[in-house]
Amino acid sequence: MDRQQQRIAEDLSSLIAGDVRCDPVSLSIYSSDASLYQLPPLCVAYPRDREDMIAIARYASEMHIPIIPRGAGTGLVGDAIGTGIVIDCSRFMTGFELLNDNLILVQPGVVHARLNRYLKPLGLYFPPDPSNTEVTTVGSMLAIDAAGSRAIRVGSTRDHVNRIEVVLADGTCFDVGNESLSILNQPVAGSSTSLLSEPSPEVRGEQARRTILSKMSKLLTDNAQLIQEKQRTGIPNCSGYFLKGIKSRDHLNLARMLVGSEGTLGLFTSAILHVSPLPAHRGVALLLFGDLSSAIKAVQTITHEQPSACDLLDRRLLSLARDADPRFASLISPAAEAALLVEQVGFSDAQVQQRLHNVTLAVKNINSRVVVAMETHQPDEVDFLWSLPQKVVPSLSRLPGESRPQPFVEDIAVPPERLNEFSQKAQKVFQRHEVTATFYAHAASGQIHLRPFLPALTEQNAPILESIARDLYQTVFSVNGTISGEHGDGLARTAFLRSQYGDLYRVFREVKDIFDPSNLLNPGKIINDDPHVTIRNLRPVPEKFPELIDLQLGWTPQELQNEASRCNGCGSCRRQDDGSRMCPVFRIEPVEEASPRAKANLFRGLLSGAIHPNELSSQDTKRLADTCVNCKQCVLDCPSSVNIPQMAIEAKAAYVSANGLDHTDWILSRAHSFGALGSTLSMAANWAINNSTARWVMEKMMGIHRHRKLPLFSRRSFLRSVPRKLTKRPRPGSDPDLVIFFVDYYANYHDPELAHALLAILQHNQIPVYIPPLQLASGMAMVSAGDLIAARSLAKENIQILSEFAREGHRIVCTEPAAAICLKQEYPMLVPGEDSEVIASQVLEAGEYLWERRESGRLRTDFGRLAMELDYHTPCHIKALSSRSALKELLALIPELQVNTIEKGCSGMAGTYGLARETFETSKQIGQELIDHMKITNVHAGATECSSCKMQMEQESAIPTIHPIKLLALSYGLMPELERSLQPQKKKLVVS
Repeated sequence: MDRQQQRIAEDLSSLIAGDVRCDPVSLSIYSSDASLYQLPPLCVAYPRDREDMIAIARYASEMHIPIIPRGAGTGLVGDAIGTGIVIDCSRFMTGFELLNDNLILVQPGVVHARLNRYLKPLGLYFPPDPSNTEVTTVGSMLAIDAAGSRAIRVGSTRDHVNRIEVVLADGTCFDVGNESLSILNQPVAGSSTSLLSEPSPEVRGEQARRTILSKMSKLLTDNAQLIQEKQRTGIPNCSGYFLKGIKSRDHLNLARMLVGSEGTLGLFTSAILHVSPLPAHRGVALLLFGDLSSAIKAVQTITHEQPSACDLLDRRLLSLARDADPRFASLISPAAEAALLVEQVGFSDAQVQQRLHNVTLAVKNINSRVVVAMETHQPDEVDFLWSLPQKVVPSLSRLPGESRPQPFVEDIAVPPERLNEFSQKAQKVFQRHEVTATFYAHAASGQIHLRPFLPALTEQNAPILESIARDLYQTVFSVNGTISGEHGDGLARTAFLRSQYGDLYRVFREVKDIFDPSNLLNPGKIINDDPHVTIRNLRPVPEKFPELIDLQLGWTPQELQNEASRCNGCGSCRRQDDGSRMCPVFRIEPVEEASPRAKANLFRGLLSGAIHPNELSSQDTKRLADTCVNCKQCVLDCPSSVNIPQMAIEAKAAYVSANGLDHTDWILSRAHSFGALGSTLSMAANWAINNSTARWVMEKMMGIHRHRKLPLFSRRSFLRSVPRKLTKRPRPGSDPDLVIFFVDYYANYHDPELAHALLAILQHNQIPVYIPPLQLASGMAMVSAGDLIAARSLAKENIQILSEFAREGHRIVCTEPAAAICLKQEYPMLVPGEDSEVIASQVLEAGEYLWERRESGRLRTDFGRLAMELDYHTPCHIKALSSRSALKELLALIPELQVNTIEKGCSGMAGTYGLARETFETSKQIGQELIDHMKITNVHAGATECSSCKMQMEQESAIPTIHPIKLLALSYGLMPELERSLQPQKKKLVVS
């Protein structure tokens, strides 16, 4: 932190109630968004309320420091990055209040989807529908006039705004809507004629509002003809400032004008928005075409049927959809070159069905070869079809090859009737530049999202961006289109505004001068004199890497750079909806440093030299890395499948290498080392676990929270009690069905009964088993803590034991999902080489192994009845290992056993994370819905494969949670004593 940043941090911290960050790590993760650009800020501020926003603006004005407002940081044009004070409203300013059936008051940081989830039970919604609705903030929607697929019916954000409260660059605050110009002739209430008295903030705000009204009224009147000629309406258009139609004879709608201004005219502290009744019924049809041109031509026919949405997808997107979901693979023929997703709404299902029928009939009348892949009015199926563009478009970055789809000309809008003409001209532009591009469009409203495929952009090849954009935009202008329909101008498009508007650009500059004469609000966006701003400040692509960075996992700096660069900043990892498990820590603490993409931004900064290598082992990096609990869910849900968890492990390892493990982490990551002692002294250990005084001592000495309900130790570990014949090493080349049982810590020391249950099942199915007697714990706790030297030592010993069997093709089976994850994913990075890779290829979680036998017809299904009801929770690591919960599916084969799936997200335990004093409460907060469910459920027992999840499920409940393997063994009639596991727990730890 330099002196200026240190001064800003100190000054702002004393002025606002919110938080301030100026450390290099925080600045790095705010230096980019989802665009091609990177600009490190001086400081990041998290205001709590309007007063904080005013204080920040006043301070910035006094110090002449730019201000850059930011929502979720998912913009594609670089509109939320800059070299001043970044204001992130998404952390604290997330409130809203329904005023009546038509209006709602919102703060800028509230997420659009969260707002609509609140409104849905009331039969209402805020209609604009940006594709990233689960992440996008309302403030961002106001900043860029967001629209979406249904803009043809509901319009854009501007059409739903009643009033906006705005803070100017000097800290003056007032609210505006459709203002009467008659007030300009009236005195300001409360103003004083005395020159000595200081006007109140309210009076200053009113004076500023009237001054702006007066100047804007004159400017609009003087340039009325120019505005009428140059500013295109009739299509979505957020290029420049919106001036057309905002002034009538006696009113001026400043709120409509401010929408789409990208934070360059004022900071929005709140807004009053119009809400609408939810459509009573919806239906969707998916139409497939043999070529793109035919699909585009069909749009005109469909538009006459007044659809609520009509999206067009090209061949690449359809191919991604087939790969992403087997349901799409069965719906979409590989021969399809384009598709239209058409939605109709109505007052009844019958009306919707008739409107969809009219659409398909009209299209078939002009193109008999069109295929109706699916037509539905069922809500679940409608949502499924809309997941096609919502999930597939962000996953473009998954496509193989060195060239990537680059978002710099991806927001064009043209009159819908000229869509086909434009697409043909655009294709010629791309051919001339020898590039290909994806084509996705909200076709009914003429919005087109094009992404040309280009290699990583450097100073040498960056001019191709300008060249392609210049040629393509000339084509846009030739069909009376706009260069930005709904994503804003930012750094990507500002340089081309003069080409689109000509003399009107001078008026835009005067608007900027009226609102922000010192050019402090998001400078360089919309108004900029640099003709080459499009290729300034591109994300750096390092050609060499800092020598001081010593990586501890099995990747080179180049491989790590490649992995980090695959994160395009789309912000999907900031999702908080119930249907996603994406990052459980971010869900309960939605700050940017907790988002998975922050880890990718950290390493991009380190490897490019933007951050000094010493920062990798700093406390700030540790704070960021500790927000990852290695649940692996971000890898599953990330459109690009970026390996964020191992980046976090790398960061933790750097800190541990330089500073060592703290006391609690050292103890908890070595719990397996104390297992033998705990079993040997089980009576004393179990007494201590159940004694409140001993628990208090354990918290002070070991860092284990005294209220965490812990598993008891077994009197004899599994590996000490297993029959010797199963630990006798088999001859090489023995029975090919031989299974190697990797026991891991929990089943060995706390629940040998589980291990014996799996043995009984395998023997019942005549599957030979070998249990390596010298196997060690997997070391997952050490990996997650960043203690890679110790973890590597364990891994090497286990690899030496297991590799020979893996080479012979023997399956390595684990009852603990975390152990399977560790062997499959962590070992190859800890100990790179053929041995760890072959082991990884042979490891299976026990349920997946048994299901594999079931599918091949080699699993006995002579299950006895179990007349009971269970609630099953899917562990995160089971999701990371497979697309199915194999043991849950096997439980469905047991007669009279009713299994309910609990959809409550991550349990929050994350191994030792939920044990530690410092993270116990956070762990409980993450898993609170699951904990609460287990407290009130009336089933016989819970069920889950994960020992950590079991602990959380039993934390505040007397209902036991049992491993599904035990239920299978019990149903087979193999271990009647397992019925004890289903008895209510006698002792319930009281948690205050």
